[in-house]
Amino acid sequence: MKRMVLLLAAGLVLAGTGRAVAHHSFGATYDSSKKVQIEGVVKEFVWRNPHSFLRVDVTEKDGVTKTWALEWGSINQLASANLTRTTLRPGDKLVISGEPARDQSSPRLLIVSMKRPADGWSWQGRVE
Repeated sequence: MKRMVLLLAAGLVLAGTGRAVAHHSFGATYDSSKKVQIEGVVKEFVWRNPHSFLRVDVTEKDGVTKTWALEWGSINQLASANLTRTTLRPGDKLVISGEPARDQSSPRLLIVSMKRPADGWSWQGRVE
């Protein structure tokens, strides 16, 4: 009986460990040697773990609007910086800097800094 309990406990520990180490590398997805700045309007703010996301509509120089997917921190990381699920709302105009996707055809960015000119709100940091 004691052996069965130990095996069950070991199995639970191993099952939980796999999930903890199953994390992608930002370096594999984003090019940290480059910085990009975009200006756009929030389409959606997805407040979730393990990473939150923003979808931002950016009007290009040719007048075409492209939706960018912006990766951000976890709920805990953002909450510790005094952000909430309502800090950013659809329609907010933002200026965002970050690391672009390695796949240059993909409009994606890992957020490094953000400003909302309408009220002076800003955020800067590094997510892991």
